[in-house]
Amino acid sequence: MDINIDRALIKAVKTGKVIIGSKKAIELSKADEAKMIVIANNCPEDTRKKIESSNVPIYVYDGTSRELGPVCGKPFLIAAMTILDAGESDIMTLADKT
Repeated sequence: MDINIDRALIKAVKTGKVIIGSKKAIELSKADEAKMIVIANNCPEDTRKKIESSNVPIYVYDGTSRELGPVCGKPFLIAAMTILDAGESDIMTLADKT
């Protein structure tokens, strides 16, 4: 099933529980509280490695942090975001396609 990742992200932000920020993504992934972490393709390598060391599914967004921010309706860069609850979004279907 092909999903529109941008629409899925918007829906997750609007109807679910999403926390934005690299530090929180690292913290929540290590605490096993995250259902999924979305990282921009230019996420800093050290941040990426810390997140990848957890057992949380990761989706690498095919765009930069400059592009991920506006897609999520935010006027700032987003290198990493944590999905705690996907809400009405089907983004979790991407969890094993990282």
